[in-house]
Amino acid sequence: MVFTVADALDIDLLKDAGARVLTGSGSLDREVRWVHSSEISDIARFLRGGELLLTAGLGMGSTGALQQVFVRAAAHAGAAALVIEESGRMFDRVPDAVVAEGQACGLPIIALAREVSFAGVSSQVHEILTDKRLQALTHEREVESTFSNLLLDGADYLSIVQTLAELTDGTVVLENIAHRVMAYVGEFDEEAGIEGWDRHARGLHSDDSGCVRRPVLMRGQPWGWIHVFTDRPATERATAAFATERAAAAVAISLLTDRSREARDDQRSTALITRLLIGDLSGAEFIDQAGRLGYQLGSGQIVVVIANKDARDESSGPRAGRQIDTGAISADMGDYVVAVAAESGRTRAELAGLLGKMEHGGGMSRAVPASMLQVAVTQAKSAAAVSRSLPASPMLHFDDLGVERLLVTLAQGPELASFVEDELGPLLTKDAQSTTPLLPTLRAFLAVDGRKTEAAEKLFIQRRTLYNRLDRIAAILGKSLDDAATRQSLLLAVKGLDLLEGSSIVARRSGRP
Repeated sequence: MVFTVADALDIDLLKDAGARVLTGSGSLDREVRWVHSSEISDIARFLRGGELLLTAGLGMGSTGALQQVFVRAAAHAGAAALVIEESGRMFDRVPDAVVAEGQACGLPIIALAREVSFAGVSSQVHEILTDKRLQALTHEREVESTFSNLLLDGADYLSIVQTLAELTDGTVVLENIAHRVMAYVGEFDEEAGIEGWDRHARGLHSDDSGCVRRPVLMRGQPWGWIHVFTDRPATERATAAFATERAAAAVAISLLTDRSREARDDQRSTALITRLLIGDLSGAEFIDQAGRLGYQLGSGQIVVVIANKDARDESSGPRAGRQIDTGAISADMGDYVVAVAAESGRTRAELAGLLGKMEHGGGMSRAVPASMLQVAVTQAKSAAAVSRSLPASPMLHFDDLGVERLLVTLAQGPELASFVEDELGPLLTKDAQSTTPLLPTLRAFLAVDGRKTEAAEKLFIQRRTLYNRLDRIAAILGKSLDDAATRQSLLLAVKGLDLLEGSSIVARRSGRP
């Protein structure tokens, strides 16, 4: 969409005039925004940048010093190129002083062997610029329409990322505010790229670096960022930047309306459980409406069970036995499966079995009366979230949780991510740039409540090595690790980091709508 100096040299009038490049052959990709012709000496003060400046040289001066001042002023004003006639009205040949100054300033100097209609050049270039702007506006409307249609069709953020990758012909990465990758599409080295993502995400960004980044804002607050990696030249990245901005807005809207895609297998069951999860139904109303659908949850104690799913595979995760157990109603909610079941003397293992083999862990509530069903939902969600953050991904009962109950609640907003960043940000940044991260040492040290001998044994290192590492950690964080309150705060931050990493959804959709 960008019109450059090289494009201008390709128009018929300038080619017919014998245009030749005297300086700045490496800068012919400069954008031309306007054409201006002038024969006054102080024209530079009227330039705004990006002009193709046409002149017969009458205002450039008759001495080398004046001519250099003219060229230097035009370059500093941001002229895209200076086009000079060698028609004899002022010059039979572009002076050496002009060429030398053009080389010094990096300004393309173009000589015309024959006289040319400056008005004709302006008219032709401006017509091209108008056409290109119209094409750009048309393209922008098409991009906006594409993302609007996706939202109207109820698309999730994965579909939006996929579409952005197709529009930009690049690799797209969506990350949240904690720099955890939520989705990516394209040629991306998973082993090296995902694990080393902090190095890129926490670094400086500019559109000219090959990565176009735009924030995803929800209710005025940053939720995360979209990165687009493209091989396109800098002059063509405006279209990628526009598409990225619209995709970021679409992702925010999709996240705010995420409930529209929660029904998968059985719409009636899913709709009912969705209403329960959003608080639209009381426990008694849920039991009553479930009965109308054929589920007999009874009047006794109720348990809520949640199984985590692997978001990278839409077909993964347990499929609930809704058709064979009328004492339990369940639904696939996308990232997890929920079951509401009558306890009826069932053991924890039997209740967990309602959702099949839970390879990615899950959570279970206490047995509660129908009036406390909303409380049970919260309990099961909390246990499932903590399970996702643990390496073994166990099936956790709500009673198994400790301080994680508070952390799960904070993780629903930006508070926990901000707390983790405040406490561990400098260390995470340092680890992202190092081949020997220090976070495992801090984790082991905090796990044994600061007992250095036990920590060294846990890490299989000498105590002196441990002391050196702890000193480095303390210096990076600016805190004393001997202080019990500091250790407690850091332990909460590490647990919060594990929780955020466990709840991050790393998904790749390649070639799927």
